[in-house]
Amino acid sequence: MLLAALRNVEKFYGEQTVLEDANLELRDNTRTALIGRNGAGKSTILNLLTKLVEPDRGEIYLRDGVSVAKLEQDPNFANHLSVEQISEQAFDELDKLEKRLEILEADLADPKTYEEWEIVHEVFERRGGYKRRSRRDAVLYALGFRGREQQLASSLSGGEKTRLGLAKILMAQPDVLLLDEPTNHLDMNMRAWLEKYLSFYPGAVLIVSHDRELLDRSCSLTSEIAMAKLRSFKGNVSQYRAYRAEQLRLEELTRKNQQAEHERLDTAAKRMKKWAGQNAKLHRRAKAMERRLERFEDTMIADADLEAGKTRFGFDCEPSGEIVMQAKGLTKSFNDKLLFKNTEFTIRKEQRIALVGANGAGKSTFLKMLLGDITSDSPNANIQYGSRVRLGYYDQELKGVNPDNTLIEEMISLVGITQAHNMLGQFMFPYDAQYKKIRDLSGGEKARLALLKLTLGEYNFLVLDEPTNHLDVEMIEALENALMAYTGTLFIVSHDRRFIDKVTNIIWEIDKQELIQYDGDWGYYQFLQNKKQEQEKELGKSQKQIIVEKPKPKNKISKWQAKQDIVQVEASIEALETELEQIQHKLTGADGISPEEIIEASKRYPSLEQELLNAMENWEQLSEIIGDG
Repeated sequence: MLLAALRNVEKFYGEQTVLEDANLELRDNTRTALIGRNGAGKSTILNLLTKLVEPDRGEIYLRDGVSVAKLEQDPNFANHLSVEQISEQAFDELDKLEKRLEILEADLADPKTYEEWEIVHEVFERRGGYKRRSRRDAVLYALGFRGREQQLASSLSGGEKTRLGLAKILMAQPDVLLLDEPTNHLDMNMRAWLEKYLSFYPGAVLIVSHDRELLDRSCSLTSEIAMAKLRSFKGNVSQYRAYRAEQLRLEELTRKNQQAEHERLDTAAKRMKKWAGQNAKLHRRAKAMERRLERFEDTMIADADLEAGKTRFGFDCEPSGEIVMQAKGLTKSFNDKLLFKNTEFTIRKEQRIALVGANGAGKSTFLKMLLGDITSDSPNANIQYGSRVRLGYYDQELKGVNPDNTLIEEMISLVGITQAHNMLGQFMFPYDAQYKKIRDLSGGEKARLALLKLTLGEYNFLVLDEPTNHLDVEMIEALENALMAYTGTLFIVSHDRRFIDKVTNIIWEIDKQELIQYDGDWGYYQFLQNKKQEQEKELGKSQKQIIVEKPKPKNKISKWQAKQDIVQVEASIEALETELEQIQHKLTGADGISPEEIIEASKRYPSLEQELLNAMENWEQLSEIIGDG
């Protein structure tokens, strides 16, 4: 079912054409990745769909009754509201629909009333109205807010507010979900959860993100905005980019062949005209040759545009000593929470280390300690650099830079004016933009300037904190290529799984107040994590079976405990219902699955139904305890 669409849309900002004859369809149960370079027009498309801006030509189609919501990067929550109160705001529309249903149900004998009830009920059910409370609990738990429901918005960090904004929009479950960089401020477990959640989202999802794993795993459709043109493709982003690269290669080959043919025809036409003289017959042939050349020029492919270009840069450096950094006795607490204790480590020449861990584990604190910005709580702690170490830190906030400087003024202080212009152009700053003040730069522009400055330092020890944030996919891949060719030592903090996989070969993790040093790359780390999860899953299954076989007797637990338990039971019910729906979908549309999968799904279905029945019985008993109390 078509929910929303752009139809022959054109949009201009002054003399700049942002969209030209753009078409896009968003249907239910589809997930589309919207890609393009920074500034290409992705935000404009999101704003058109939410009616924040109007098209100059064309039509924005929204199906009657369809709800559209967009994730805001900087949500503005009232400081006096709690996490729970903000969460409840997600259900304002659903609560209104539920009240309308209650009013209509009092007079269903009337045909008009019943007709309206059917319409309202369909919307309420489609948007998950009956499951909204269990959805709320599951989303808050997954995004790190379980147990923090009474915390006030005023006490949340910027990243936590962004996460709460994501939680709120997922709870509301609009028909058309527009996500702008949804994985910002999510740790790896949260990102993995979001991928799975979006994979079963019932409406239409349009995602703008630099997280290539999220886009590839969640989206089966891709739309790219480039040079004001919007292209759509059936396939994920990696498949589309492989197809587009081959398409550009063939276009370039065709263009070169056409240029050679053009030169041949042009030479032949000039020669024919020279020979013709007063010979009428040859003169007619010369004219015919010129017309043939003109027709051929009309069919020629234009020179390759900017989208085919690749940003290339590198990090030059001289070698350091064998030991780059050593530390002992590092201990740090924050707000009475112990982050790590008596930690020690050695970083050696040419090692490529990624530091990972859940949000709040202490990664940023560890990094600041490594940089010398904060000290250890232990007086016996010691950090030493090795010989000939030149440390370069990726500072996307550009601290210490005069915000009133223009880009070209900042670069002229480091290199000559000609080189400054060339380097800024190489980092996708057109000539006019080079006179923009640093205070007026976007997040992506600041990130590119920080990278550019980092290439000039000849640092042999690079420390990068979330370097892929604010970069588009092309610039991320350029950074990956530069780091893969880099001969120095690398230490990064990142949640970008593909980036970590490409540029590092050692994983460190902060977990449970301990720095765990894995002697292996991302693949090895993932193998160990998956093995650990499988063991926990098996343990959970056995515990779950015990609970199913022996439900808690009525009134043997307190009302308070029943309230705590019912949250988990509701989350389990939603998960079981979702899995049953997936299996039903497999069995009813079995053309795309193997016989083995059909047999496995058929075996799994009865046991899931029994588990759901037991869970519902457990829920009823807990509800009675809460009601009786």
